[in-house]
Amino acid sequence: ERWLKRAPGAARKRDRSNSAVAHFREEASALPLLILEIGIGSVQRPGDWVRFRWSDYYGQSLRVKQGKTGKVLRLLCTKTLQHALDSAPRVGLTILTRRDGKPMSYRYLAQIMRNERERLGLLEFDLHALRYRGVMELAWANCSDDEIAAFSGHASIAMIRKYAGEARQEMRARSAAEKRART
Repeated sequence: ERWLKRAPGAARKRDRSNSAVAHFREEASALPLLILEIGIGSVQRPGDWVRFRWSDYYGQSLRVKQGKTGKVLRLLCTKTLQHALDSAPRVGLTILTRRDGKPMSYRYLAQIMRNERERLGLLEFDLHALRYRGVMELAWANCSDDEIAAFSGHASIAMIRKYAGEARQEMRARSAAEKRART
């Protein structure tokens, strides 16, 4: 859960998170990279990542029925997620499959990611934080709570504010510093 939260100070957290994501994107093997892009790009819970089927992918969007809420969402893909999906082998019904083509379990997915994070020296960052990172990216893009909820499926504005609050605080502080510098 720490693709964002380790170093003290918002700017350092974002820098460390950006560095970790960039390092992972540069060095990770294909399957962990696909998992990372699904996590950040879909902004869904890790338990839902293993439920995505190829029939849910429409070239520029993914459809998901959330396991926790039952909500059905159509999500536009980020360019990196779209590229990862277009590059992935279509072995089974689900996008994330084991070597034998059978659907991947959450436990199997978590072990793959742990092994890759360990190999890359990124153990401090955990799986669920990819959802957090995706929400933060939406907040950095100046999305409203309603826009983030439409993407993440969060029912509670309080949860969106928890996930997006740090990004918004950083953006307000940056804006205030720019205004201050002009005086």
